[in-house]
Amino acid sequence: MTATNNISWNRLTQDFDEGLNETLQQQFHAAQFIALVGKHLIPQREDDSNTNLQYQAPGERFVGNKIPGGFRIALHLHELKLQILDVNDKVAAVIPLIGRTKTEIFGILKQQLEDSGVDVSSLTSKMHYEVPEHKLDSDASFSLNAEKHIKENIYYRGNAEIILNTAAAKFPKAEPVRIWPHHFDTGSFVPLEMNEAGGVSRSMGLGWAIPDTMVDEPYYYLSYWSEVPVENFNSLPDPDTGKWMRTGWNGGILRISEILKATTAEEQLAMVESFFNSGIKILFEHISL
Repeated sequence: MTATNNISWNRLTQDFDEGLNETLQQQFHAAQFIALVGKHLIPQREDDSNTNLQYQAPGERFVGNKIPGGFRIALHLHELKLQILDVNDKVAAVIPLIGRTKTEIFGILKQQLEDSGVDVSSLTSKMHYEVPEHKLDSDASFSLNAEKHIKENIYYRGNAEIILNTAAAKFPKAEPVRIWPHHFDTGSFVPLEMNEAGGVSRSMGLGWAIPDTMVDEPYYYLSYWSEVPVENFNSLPDPDTGKWMRTGWNGGILRISEILKATTAEEQLAMVESFFNSGIKILFEHISL
């Protein structure tokens, strides 16, 4: 491991394969229980941040926002267990997911919240978005995955927290780094300029994403948006590591498979830092931010 700002980067060692993806997908679907509670028990926010999650490295867990009464729902990644946290963030109850279906887990979660004095009359299993289908949607049970796959997925999140918090800290108006349950990415939104109406007219996105229709493996991304079309994006020089996606999306990516070519934690961290630092520098120099 290598440390930056007293936080350690864990060296990634595994090619992204079906085992890693299955572990990731089970975490994705398990995290939706936190999002459900945020959706139905916290007043709706314009940016949907009532449903988002924060990764806590010391506990290797995702943690949701506080609901009325001060409780929060967490997901312990190593053991794949939901935790109900009290007002002091102490574990008040635990719900193991392995061997249980989504329907069973939802019923237990709702009952335990009610037993804790939370009004759950508005809590349902419906969400305002859809996630990719998985066998868990057909009453399959959550299952125990290989230790090496669990650890690597935890490293993904911990490393993303390090690099993204460092990158976002350079921009005073950057929003906190959070996990967004719809796409299960870790990211920060960075407003760069406001228009006369008070809305954002230019922005950047800094993040780490799971496989999607654009990229078939986890990847870091740097995106740029403007209410005025960007004319010269396809002619930008590439960042020092990673590349721009010249497909109509104004952004760049750095794949996990590229990071794995660096064999030490120090080299991997330097590669990701270079992707963001050089990419942001290019955007500022060539798009007149």
